[in-house]
Amino acid sequence: MYERIVAGTDMSATARVATDRAHALASALKSELILVNAGKGGDDFEELAKQYGARAIAEDGNPPDVLVSQCEQLEADLLVVGSVGMSGARRFLLGSVPNKVSHHATRDLLIVKTDPPPPNVGEYKRILVGTDGSPTATRAVEMSAQLAKALGISPVVVCAYEPLTPQELAQLKTAGDPLTQWKTWGKSQEIPEEFRWRIAAAAQAEDVLDRAQEHTQKFDVQAEVRAVEGQPAEALLSVAEKEGFDVVAVGSVGMSGAKRFMLGNVPNRISHHSPTDVLIFKTA
Repeated sequence: MYERIVAGTDMSATARVATDRAHALASALKSELILVNAGKGGDDFEELAKQYGARAIAEDGNPPDVLVSQCEQLEADLLVVGSVGMSGARRFLLGSVPNKVSHHATRDLLIVKTDPPPPNVGEYKRILVGTDGSPTATRAVEMSAQLAKALGISPVVVCAYEPLTPQELAQLKTAGDPLTQWKTWGKSQEIPEEFRWRIAAAAQAEDVLDRAQEHTQKFDVQAEVRAVEGQPAEALLSVAEKEGFDVVAVGSVGMSGAKRFMLGNVPNRISHHSPTDVLIFKTA
């Protein structure tokens, strides 16, 4: 799945949680691990890399820029950084570095929840991935299936649906049944853009999940699927917290310039509020 993994570190205690996770993942996937320090490195940095059996690269500069540029130069497949800061009992806010990296990384990004640190850092056992049936979300499902297969586990795929409000029904109502119009939005240029990937009913969610299972089966992976009522980000966060998932996986959305991607609303909210690690697949 990942041949080369880059992990950023400033040699802090929280960064050590992230590099431990990167080492565990690299070991499970038989990937090359490279530690990057946006500074002068030093003996402690070299010793840490030696403990992991990793390469050590130190480069002066702005940490987000150093991490992103090194990933490009090294042709890394995955960048690993730690989260920083807590807000409330169940939510964490990203520090400056992971927040900037999340919006500008050109590779898949794993944000490891480092505060508070987990009781132990080992291989991932439970992966949760969200989908709305869009091309980018479907790509995220496929990539999660590949990772799950490499780790010898099965992913859980969630599709959130939000029933239409009376106001939305009125807005969509044309000749014929409004729900039918909703389901066939692709055939009508009159459906507002913001409604395109909104799942309005459990039956629609089940259809999306049936197709998601077909995509995971292409990689000989049998996924568990669930339709959950609620807003997409909140639904994923709730399931992840209640059931103790190790990592939440989502796809990125949007492009900005030749080498940059910006997060869509759902991955951005999840990256800031997830109770666990977040894996953002570069799907756009």
